[in-house]
Amino acid sequence: MQIERVPLPGIGVGYTLHTGEGQALGVVCHRGGRRDLVVYAPGDPDTVERSLTLTETEAQEVAELLHPVATIDHVAHLERHSESISVAELPVTAASPYDGHPLAEVVARVQGVSVIAVVRDGRTSTAPGLGFVLAHGDVLVVAGAPGSIGALSRVLVLAQP
Repeated sequence: MQIERVPLPGIGVGYTLHTGEGQALGVVCHRGGRRDLVVYAPGDPDTVERSLTLTETEAQEVAELLHPVATIDHVAHLERHSESISVAELPVTAASPYDGHPLAEVVARVQGVSVIAVVRDGRTSTAPGLGFVLAHGDVLVVAGAPGSIGALSRVLVLAQP
């Protein structure tokens, strides 16, 4: 899929893409964080058929639902100089099947990784118990083998290793 990016002076940046069926969609990213979703009229890329305005937070939520991939953010200054252990941050996205479920349900699915903390709303819960209930927006701080961290990341999104 090709995405066209066009600077919009005084506004921000506009992105346009075409679906496999030929429908033109756009996203206008305003400098203040607002996002406008735009559907263009069929066969006329200059005519807006419909638009929807989202706040920055709403846009993030929709993006997580459309592309439910947990990104592994490595915490480089905490990692050892060894390939056998890594420390990473794993977000609980809006699409996660574990939103509202206890941590025990997630960690039981993957061996070789430990949840050492959960960050929620800027507060850190160190060594959370297995009864800790996960919520969308939480960030799990985990340590373990890189492959196990990747497996846990996939489980957080897909409910399977």
